Amino acid sequence: MRYDVVIAGSGFSGSLLGWLLARHGRSVLVVDRQRHPRFAIGESSTPTADFLLAHLADRFGLPELAPLACWGTWKQSSPEVICGKKRGFSYYRHFSGQRFSDNAQHDLSMLAAASSSDHWSDTHWLRSSVDHHLVQCATRAGVSVLEDTTLVAAQFDSSAHLWSLQLQSVADVSEGLRNVQCTWLVDATGAGQAISRQVNNPFDDDWMRTRTNAIYGHFRDVRGFSEAASADDPFSGDDAAQHHLLDSGWCWMLRMDNGTTSVGLVEPERLSGMSQLSVEGDNAGRGATPRDYFQRRMRQYPSLGDLFGSLSCCAPSDRMGFQLRLSRCRRRATGPGWVLLPIAFGFVDPLHSSGIAHALSGVLRVGEALLQDLKECQSRLQHYSQQVAAEVRWLDLLTGGCYRAMPDFRLFCGFAAWYFMAAIEFEKQLAADPGHWPQGFLQTGDEKLCAAAERCFDLCAGTLPAQQSATVFDTMRRELEPWNRVGLLSEHLRNRLAHTAAPKYAAIAERRGRQPLP
Repeated sequence: MRYDVVIAGSGFSGSLLGWLLARHGRSVLVVDRQRHPRFAIGESSTPTADFLLAHLADRFGLPELAPLACWGTWKQSSPEVICGKKRGFSYYRHFSGQRFSDNAQHDLSMLAAASSSDHWSDTHWLRSSVDHHLVQCATRAGVSVLEDTTLVAAQFDSSAHLWSLQLQSVADVSEGLRNVQCTWLVDATGAGQAISRQVNNPFDDDWMRTRTNAIYGHFRDVRGFSEAASADDPFSGDDAAQHHLLDSGWCWMLRMDNGTTSVGLVEPERLSGMSQLSVEGDNAGRGATPRDYFQRRMRQYPSLGDLFGSLSCCAPSDRMGFQLRLSRCRRRATGPGWVLLPIAFGFVDPLHSSGIAHALSGVLRVGEALLQDLKECQSRLQHYSQQVAAEVRWLDLLTGGCYRAMPDFRLFCGFAAWYFMAAIEFEKQLAADPGHWPQGFLQTGDEKLCAAAERCFDLCAGTLPAQQSATVFDTMRRELEPWNRVGLLSEHLRNRLAHTAAPKYAAIAERRGRQPLP
């Protein structure tokens, strides 16, 4: 069987890419070694992701996709697809052995709004539900999907620009090999593992500054963090990507509408004890399970320990999952006849919830390229490869600086402002023309912005004396001034930012200012 495109990986980005290509007449096969519905993390959307999702729907003629661009229309059109309401980002600084306590100036908490109302809120994606939904949409559009299947061999004929692939069922090896051919091979898997060996594309990530480990899982009926609520909060801190900053690392909580809460513990590699964990543990007490480690860490912080009590993890297993060294990057994003989507090329860390938006930006660019003739496609993919490499480096800086500053909550907020500023500026571009990014994804091409953030990175050096910390914070605020039109780091706002993103592209699309591709 011959296809125009074979995509390895049926997560949301692989399924969405297949869907839009099939909608425009391309023959597409998606293969995945697992079967839907299945557990996945990477669940928190952002205004940037919403803009891109709505633009993908508009640009490629996918009206069924458009309602997923904000919480209100999602709940109206697809209530069976599980999500959560995300009004913004919330941050709380905890200290070991102490209950959480803040003051009137909110020196130990920050809320940053990303929407002005519940209707236009971003969303948390219960990936088992969302990914399954998108696979079904792709299938209805004509995409062939092979689950429980892996790519075992690939050979490229450059003269014919043709791949010859061998696929193997992992559920029943007695089925033998399945032979298929394709013009383009796309890797949309979580770590670019599907085709890396076949195209000689090893990891190249020794340069990365952000190096963290994580434990994660889904819990039912986690209580809200009500003791942190304040009358001047612009939204509920539970309706957010909730960050609990600890003495080393942080804990995320993403609350879904069905009572599930996605929870994760992330620690800098050099300060983490996760390298000693074992999925099973042992009877001698060595090699604690991820669940054991997580529970012990939560008990160190009474306000967090109370949220979980005797609750147990319900997915991916009752022992929780864990991953060492989250950050990674491949040597190349494209090559002769093949391309990696951003999630396959590189990933930094979940701190800024940038994964969904970055993945969607890749679906848009790779989708546009694969609908062109061969020469134009190759040119676009070469440009994409250069872009995505720079984007991972920029995300690494924006994230690494926050970890560097994390022991000092004021400096953490100061450096986090660089991410918010990059997102706000990029969203302005998307509101003006979602198909034209003169400064690149999250302003990667804004040399002055990047240089200023780099200077601030150099200033962050862990816990500083109070006077030195205040001086560094003031320097950060001055560095941010040329772009800061929304009051980030303003003392009178007391870490309560009621900023709303640029008008969601979903609203612009409703005015039909842009037409789908013919």
